[in-house]
Amino acid sequence: MRNTAPGHRATQDAEHDADGSVARWARENPRSAALNARARRLLARGVTHDVRLAQPFPLAVARAEGARKWDLDGHELVCYAMGHGALLLGHNHPQVVAAVHAQAGKSFLPGACHELESDWAELVIRLVPSAELVRFTASGTEATLLALRLARAATGRDRVVKLAGHFHGWHDQVAVGADEPFDQPDTAGLPRAIASTVTVIPADAGALGAALDAGDVAAVILEPSGAAWGTVPLPEGFLAAARRLTGAAGAVLVFDEVVSGFRWAPGGVQEVAGVRPDLTALGKILAGGMPGGAVCGRADLIAHIGGPGYGPGRVAHPGTHNAHPLSAAAGVTALGLAASGELQAGADRTAASLRDALSAAFAAAGVPGRAYGESSTFHLLFGHDAPPGDLDAATLKSGVPAWLSPALHCAMLSRGVHLFHGSGFLSSAHGEREAELTAGAFAATLKQLQAEGLL
Repeated sequence: MRNTAPGHRATQDAEHDADGSVARWARENPRSAALNARARRLLARGVTHDVRLAQPFPLAVARAEGARKWDLDGHELVCYAMGHGALLLGHNHPQVVAAVHAQAGKSFLPGACHELESDWAELVIRLVPSAELVRFTASGTEATLLALRLARAATGRDRVVKLAGHFHGWHDQVAVGADEPFDQPDTAGLPRAIASTVTVIPADAGALGAALDAGDVAAVILEPSGAAWGTVPLPEGFLAAARRLTGAAGAVLVFDEVVSGFRWAPGGVQEVAGVRPDLTALGKILAGGMPGGAVCGRADLIAHIGGPGYGPGRVAHPGTHNAHPLSAAAGVTALGLAASGELQAGADRTAASLRDALSAAFAAAGVPGRAYGESSTFHLLFGHDAPPGDLDAATLKSGVPAWLSPALHCAMLSRGVHLFHGSGFLSSAHGEREAELTAGAFAATLKQLQAEGLL
């Protein structure tokens, strides 16, 4: 295995100042390149999630532990993807691993009720302020789908209002307006009728009030952290306004806390903001890194879910892997560890320190930009020094321009840091050492990008 200690990387930087960042990383990672060549013969575009597409080819990982992971070519990386935000405890937390291992020895999929699903639901109800009843799903996407179905069943209305730039999974009913142009579908293959049932508006209380005036809105769904887990912060007071306006209009307010749930606080953003939605969609941290999601909220709304003969207002909800025992074992353990809020507070402090250091690196290099974010996250914004609240959604969602992204990410990978598309999630396993390494890698990367004429 090649020496990849930070000091050795500094020597490599001196040797390769004139070398393009993308070419350099590609040359350093022949096994990732070979796996991608194989995967492209077997998988659509060679990946199993659109977000993993990358130039010149995707990173491939062999193993992970704590805040670190190792790629196929043996390079040690500080990880900021963290299972797309699912790993608040870090990779392979020993208590979560032990819980999954123990359950695997008992049953994988019994096709019957089991104790862990009730243990899991009890934790959700204890931690999430708005939760009265819970229904588990197999993913966060399924959770938002079920939440909207419940809202339509309860209200007898069809229309859904969502905010420009907010992402709620990939199902048809929300695959509009997550990306620019915000008034268009995000994907091919949507039924034309979707346009008549989904209204996309800016995060503005006046626009929301106008959308609700017609009296035909079943649900308003939003990320209470702001679009893309805080990439586009919400205006001050918007959540309280949304609560007031939806209540007056008889519409169901749905918080998508798939990412923010249990991360912003044990009870998610709704705990921090003091605003309770009618329904909450959960995922990621909920299942401790295993597949899983849930809808929780008002008992009268969740109670629409039922079996045959329940009545005309019943909501059908099957799902082979709902509350899968292995996911439940991981989830119960992870939520139990996260319940006090101490792990979140530590990760938040490290993230705040890292955001300051990354912003300082921009300033020291003379490059317009900043790092920002909330809780245990960060986002990089190139080309703008203004506070995020002064910029529009399109600018913030393209914080790392497409033409810069490959070089930025490859340069950071070569220096031992895996960014998550110009952003990052921290875990309780990240500490001062990881933050210092990351800030140093970013400062060196900015110099490299300047040498390449990209900044």
